[in-house]
Parts: sequence; C-alpha cells; structure tokens
Amino acid sequence: MNKKFLSVAAAGTLLLGGCANNEESNATNATDESSDQLTVYASTFALKSIAEEIGGDRVSVEMVIPPGADPHTYEPTSKQMTQIAEADLFLTIGHDFEPYVASMEKSLASEDVTFVKTAEDVTLLSADETVHVHGEDEHAHEEDEHAHEEDEHAHEEDGHGHGEDEHTEEEAGHSEDDGHDHGQYDPHVWLDPMNAVSMAEAVEASFAEQAPDYKDEFADRLSAFKDEADALDAELQAAVDGGSKSELLVTHAAYGYLAERYGFEQLPIAGLTPSEEPSQQALKRVIEEAKLHDLKYIAFEDTVTPKVAEVVKNEIGAEAVTIYNLESVTKEQMDQSYFDLMRENVKALEIALK
Repeated sequence: MNKKFLSVAAAGTLLLGGCANNEESNATNATDESSDQLTVYASTFALKSIAEEIGGDRVSVEMVIPPGADPHTYEPTSKQMTQIAEADLFLTIGHDFEPYVASMEKSLASEDVTFVKTAEDVTLLSADETVHVHGEDEHAHEEDEHAHEEDEHAHEEDGHGHGEDEHTEEEAGHSEDDGHDHGQYDPHVWLDPMNAVSMAEAVEASFAEQAPDYKDEFADRLSAFKDEADALDAELQAAVDGGSKSELLVTHAAYGYLAERYGFEQLPIAGLTPSEEPSQQALKRVIEEAKLHDLKYIAFEDTVTPKVAEVVKNEIGAEAVTIYNLESVTKEQMDQSYFDLMRENVKALEIALK
C-alpha cells in the first residue's frame, strides 16, 4: 500500500479523532457550565426577574405560573411538582400569599429543594389602606356601629360563654396579626422598589448559600440592583409629583404599595383580584368618585380586561393606559425585566395623573 496514502489516512484519523475529542470536550464544558447553574423556580414574574438580575448566568429561573394565567387561582401541575422537586430553590413571597406553597412544601419535604420566603421583612399594607372612595368612610362607619351594637347584644345574651368567646377572639386576632388571612393584605409588595430591594437581598443570600463560590458575583449584582432601584424610585416620584391628579383609577386594587410610597390614592374598580367584581352600589361610588376628580384615564393591565372596568371607562368617557402589576405577564413580555416594566409604569403614571 502506498505509504503516502497511509500517512494521509493516519493524519486524517488523528484529525477526526482530535475533532471528536474537541466536540466531547466542548460538550463536557457545556454540561459542566449547565451543572454549575442553580435551578430556581419563582412564584411570580417579579421574583423571576429579580432572581435573574441577581443570579445572572449562574442561575436558570422558571416561573411557576404560565404567561397570562391568574396567579390568585393557579395550582401547580403534577409535572411541575416533579420538576420543582429536582430544583435547588423555590422563591416565594411568603406571608401565605401563595396558597399552594404550604401543601407543596409538605409534599416535597423529602426532596432537596429549599423554599425561600423573600418578603418576610417587608411591612404589609392592608388591602383598604390606600383605597378611598368618596362617601365610603361614612357608610363603613354606620356598618361598624351597627355591628358593634349587635356584638354587645350577643355578649349580654351569651355572658356565660365568656371564656369560649375569648378563645375564639384570640385565635382570630392571631390569624390576622400573623398575616395568614392573605385576603386582608395587598400581596403586590414589589411595586415599591425598596421592597424589591429587600426581596433581592433575600434572593442574594439564598444564592450565596447554595453557590458560595460565586457569592462575590451575587453581591456585585445586588449592588447594581440597588443602584437601579434608587434611580427607578426617583423616576416614579417625579412622575407622581409632576401630575395634577392625586387619584389613579385602576381595574383592581393591586397598586397600594405604589400609592403609599409616592403619595397618591388608588381608586380600584375591583378588589385585590380582578375576579372580585364590585356591587352595584360600590360601582356607583367609583363612578361618582372618578367624575368628582375629573379622571380622564383608567389603568388597565395587559393580562386581564374586566368587563366591569370597560363599563366604567365608557361611563366616564376615559381613555385607557396600560399598567403592570408584575405578578404575571404575557408571553411576549417574559424576556423583559422588572425595571423594564416598572419604567412602563412610570410612563403610565405620567399620563394618568397629569
């Protein structure tokens, strides 16, 4: 056989072998890089985005709720439960805002996934704390007086059951104090950028514990997140201060933390969830209040368009602006960040409050 051919063939074999080795090496490196990543699940879009800001390429983050789904009624599927069981971390708000988490923790107790409550250090707002409708306070006061009279009457009739009543009242008070009645509090804590910073700190600490080799990277990203949050904070305040209105007409009461921090009142058509439709009397008061303050805009969310909000819009002749609560987003917005959508909210406030 021709030695030259043998030589060429041998070289070709070596070359092919080298290519194969390189491919194997590249595949191994890619696998190693992937295996270095923390696998993280998040209960809301805001948490998903915060986790990606802090973790960068060191984390792979998935949101439990599909794009556009209602987070208030969503329950994870069995497939998701299997996937979450193999994850490193599951990020939640805490305060029992995600009803399914307690049962999930119980079901996955034997698995090696860590549940992190990111908003435990955040001061919660009652659902009605930043909501005011003209004439509602007087109506509520009359109802409270009536309820008080009924309580006194019941107390007189049932004085012998005093010990049992005290026990019941203590249990009820304990539940509310602990925030277990999640319907009483506004869960959208991240809409205040300073609350988002607190959540980012909890995320950074959990990442550093899980992947200590990269703790300096996580700390640097947290520092950058804080700087960006400070800038956003100033932009939101400027948008509110620059407006002539003090009320924001919204489809539901998701914007209490924005209102509390920046000094305006939200006028919601529905309650904490879009499905909580108002009574005819409540709807009448909202329309009267909107007309009283000459509100020309109504802030709709991109994921839901309640019919009752359309009724109000048509009744007062308002225009629509888009606002985001960042609990859930559409499929098209999944690649955007917390800061991207919050800056869209800056624009919405500039328009709606002008």
